[in-house]
Amino acid sequence: MAATDRIDRVFCLPYAGGTSMIFTKWPRPAGAPHWVGLDYPGHLLTRSRPPAASISELASGLLPGVLEGADEPYALFGASLGVLVAYELALAAEAAGRPPALLILAACPAPSQLPWCSDRFSGLDDEAFLAAFAELYRGVELELLADPAIRALVMPALRHDVALYGDYVRARSDRAPVPVATDLLVLSGTEDITATAARAEPWRDYSTGAVECLEVPGDHFFVDKRAAELTALLTARLGARRARAR
Repeated sequence: MAATDRIDRVFCLPYAGGTSMIFTKWPRPAGAPHWVGLDYPGHLLTRSRPPAASISELASGLLPGVLEGADEPYALFGASLGVLVAYELALAAEAAGRPPALLILAACPAPSQLPWCSDRFSGLDDEAFLAAFAELYRGVELELLADPAIRALVMPALRHDVALYGDYVRARSDRAPVPVATDLLVLSGTEDITATAARAEPWRDYSTGAVECLEVPGDHFFVDKRAAELTALLTARLGARRARAR
């Protein structure tokens, strides 16, 4: 494999309410690619920009920056909500003729398996909203939002992202899979009660390439709590891909 075939950039899409700062904390083991965190408009670091009206619109808005910053080949990584953004971004990149070499999907069921109850978050104040969110995604650290100033910054983005998720479920859950040609690496936390390995398995229907489904230690937020193990795993998997291609 030529040096230019090495995946040196992995563009990373955060979970609901999250920012690119999640990925600036990730370790970079020897041989690891650059973890390039992306931000959604209307979030903590991008509050001056209006939020996207849908996940597909969000992906379309991120596409030019990804293609401009991508060395060939590149990979996309998504965490929870970011998985759906990464998948839609991969579809858009394929349509533009510059698909990713790998799509890494962490802590999110396949679109046909997304759990949702339309009444779960409707009409709730912040306390009740966070309690419902924590019930669905065990492992969220609510104490981080105990500070009213931090909560005021995070809650609008979190509420908006949850609404986007709900809209996506209603629009996509009963549709036939639209596969990408990109290889998939699908990761599920062993302690995740919502994005279980069984719900992630049908991601195999969303790619015509190779699909590998793995369980990794941790709950829904293993991308934060198990960052060292996760980045070591990803570095090893990317290294194995290079070795097979030689």
